[in-house]
Amino acid sequence: MPHAPLWGGSTEGPVGLPGTYQIRLTVLGKTYSAPLEIKADPRLKISQEDLAKQFELMLKIRDKVTETDDAIIQIRDVRDQINAVNKRLKDDAREKTVADAGKTLDKKMTAVEEELIQTKAKSGQDVLNFPVRLNNHLVALGGVVGSADSAPTKQSYEVFDMLTQQVDEQLAKWKAIVSTDVAAYNSLVKQQDVPAVMLTQPEAGK
Repeated sequence: MPHAPLWGGSTEGPVGLPGTYQIRLTVLGKTYSAPLEIKADPRLKISQEDLAKQFELMLKIRDKVTETDDAIIQIRDVRDQINAVNKRLKDDAREKTVADAGKTLDKKMTAVEEELIQTKAKSGQDVLNFPVRLNNHLVALGGVVGSADSAPTKQSYEVFDMLTQQVDEQLAKWKAIVSTDVAAYNSLVKQQDVPAVMLTQPEAGK
């Protein structure tokens, strides 16, 4: 997420499991491949099974973070489009009707967005004043799971299940907003016959 500092984790993703792989590079329509072996650190006393458990949970965390951030990006994109419509209708008779509908929609979207991400944090130190939200909780959990050379703890699984439930509740709200409120807003804009292109009127005296 742009301009969204994280606290206690990163989005680097899980470390690959020891094993034999094929790497592939495609350049100008031509594909090159070569074998690749990832070897376990001989200093570590951890079984392949435990490494696989860690890798599996890290993938689940990564995918849930991606799902969360995708929803945030969608919300912000819809907001940008609402603002663009408002800008085109400046000083137009239809402006208030469309703007009021957009404001109502934005209020519902913001409620979901602010559960998924801390919108006030702009730097790494801002989280000291503004608590982290669900996307950062997931990232921080990934940092904990990936920090140890062992299988995830029972508590890590429990926290992941808890965060997944909370994220899914917000994503369900967002899907409902898309199917109902965004659809209603689009219908209103269509009824108002808002043109795709409008000429900006020059200011008086210029």
